[in-house]
Amino acid sequence: MKKYFIIIFLSFLLLSYAGDLSFGGNVGMEQIGGTLYYSLALTPELRFGKLGMGFDFYLRWSDDGLYPYTSKDILSMIRYVQWADKGDKPIFMRFGVLDDSLMGHGFLLNHYQNATSYTIEKGFSRLGAQLDIDFKYFGFESITNDVTSFKVRGGRAYIRPLKPFIKKGPISGLTFGFSYLEDTDPYEVQRSVIKDRRGETDQLTRYEQYINIYANNGVAIDDNIKKELFDISLMSDEAARWSAFKYYSLMGETTGNTFVKQYLDSNLFDETNDPDKKLIGYSADAEMPLLGNFIVLIGDMAKIQGWAVSNSFAGKITTDPGYLAGFKGRLNLGFMKLLYQVDYRNIPENFIPAIFNSQYEYFKPVLLQEISDPQRISGYFGDINILVLGDMIRANITYEDYIDTPYTDIYPRIKAEAELNSNLVKNIIGYGVGAKFTVEKLDANSLDLSEPKNTSIKGNVTVDISKNTQIIYEYLRAWDSFGGEVKQVKLYSQLKF
Repeated sequence: MKKYFIIIFLSFLLLSYAGDLSFGGNVGMEQIGGTLYYSLALTPELRFGKLGMGFDFYLRWSDDGLYPYTSKDILSMIRYVQWADKGDKPIFMRFGVLDDSLMGHGFLLNHYQNATSYTIEKGFSRLGAQLDIDFKYFGFESITNDVTSFKVRGGRAYIRPLKPFIKKGPISGLTFGFSYLEDTDPYEVQRSVIKDRRGETDQLTRYEQYINIYANNGVAIDDNIKKELFDISLMSDEAARWSAFKYYSLMGETTGNTFVKQYLDSNLFDETNDPDKKLIGYSADAEMPLLGNFIVLIGDMAKIQGWAVSNSFAGKITTDPGYLAGFKGRLNLGFMKLLYQVDYRNIPENFIPAIFNSQYEYFKPVLLQEISDPQRISGYFGDINILVLGDMIRANITYEDYIDTPYTDIYPRIKAEAELNSNLVKNIIGYGVGAKFTVEKLDANSLDLSEPKNTSIKGNVTVDISKNTQIIYEYLRAWDSFGGEVKQVKLYSQLKF
């Protein structure tokens, strides 16, 4: 506990010297392990020079005393510590929550974030780290989702072989790189989700969850599976129900005492760290600046190795190579920054571009398709980011599509995001108004939102109604591939300190 107060004291000492400071927080109550705790949270962010820091301080107490903090709880209060920005030379560092990470040209890792609402709640995958160093003639990028486990980890090493001999011109910046990324426990999130569902009290919800778990893990649902899972969902005793679900999932169908088929991987129930089931991506790349950093030619070749599942196969496969060719760039206009990438892609149908992406920690394990002779598909990818007045206004548009793709329920994929930093309005009128709006549409052959299948719309607006009080409005509306709709609206107040 003494360490906890020392960290808070040192952090507040830093706050007093910050050149750029934003400060938020809230008060409330939450139930943890059946105990009701009162909570006080402080969420300061500060920057002095190239050094940026963000914190999630929280104090919890009940009628019986303080919450029993662990060392992991204390470490998790450091949301992030960052030096410089991605792409700055000679060094970029970030520790903590990774919000929007990129490696190389994004063919394997792009817009990756290590923390989701679920992982934050459960207290893992928050202490990510990035370290990039450019030594002029060579350098590297590195990343991990969590320094306490290093389960998602990798890096990119690169060299500029002509730089020592040719000082100027495009050819002097010719760069060759190699990237390697892996997830040693791709079942981690789903294993936790499945175990959390053991205590579901509604029988029909239990049955629907069982069906979803099977479907998400590549199991073709037939009437026999439906009957068995429905019968298991009827069991009232939690321990017996969980045991029956695990046994049926791992033993599957039997003829007498003879095993026939296993439905779910044992890694979804117990961590085994089977090296054959690691998800691995590796690539070789090249780039050459044509017009400084504004136009840079790029090319990549990559493969993905992972666990594949079909009705007749379960095992490790390595995809055929996927190829990328195009250009990227960045333009700094003082008050505005432009970052973009446009490329042509040729990939096998079971290759997943940017497999480590913003949704990876939500949906893993990502099971590759086992295809004996995969067809190759070609398409285009575009990504543009606009930053105005630092990060006061941000806009991002991403488009990806492939010709003759088997993933017709995904592509073409369009994502548009806009964000207004509340400090911009605050500097003008004295009170902050912030907003973030995101639209993502899969199978986007038509942008007609009157039939919004495979579409999600998310937004939030934050308004300072007084010096220390905010009103927050959150909106979520999503439609699945069948047109089923989910809608959530929240309106609440928050105290700032």
